[in-house]
Amino acid sequence: YEMIVVRHGLMVVGYSYGGKTCSYRVLADTLGKLCELGQNDENKVRVYAMNPKSITMGQLYGQFDPVSHEWTDGILAINYRIAASDQGPDRKWVMFDGPVDAVWIENMNTVLDDNKKLCL
Repeated sequence: YEMIVVRHGLMVVGYSYGGKTCSYRVLADTLGKLCELGQNDENKVRVYAMNPKSITMGQLYGQFDPVSHEWTDGILAINYRIAASDQGPDRKWVMFDGPVDAVWIENMNTVLDDNKKLCL
């Protein structure tokens, strides 16, 4: 909890079936309960979760079609746009919930850096 208060992004890593998904769900539910009770000035949490290993990099980030010269947004871009356009007070968590891959994790490291810029 203390990390989400001071950082704009974080990673939860651990062994398979180690309880990482359960942990963030419990934290989100707890923050929602605190909001309902009016304690700690907390807000509910909206989670936008995706498994980055279940799709291609183009489906995840978006891709350019060389034939039609059209850009197609990826699932991350779509979820991020939905979260960013929601003006409500709820916390928005865009989650990659799946196995770590060297390709997408390197891209996300740039987002988790203090400059908050995604470099692909």
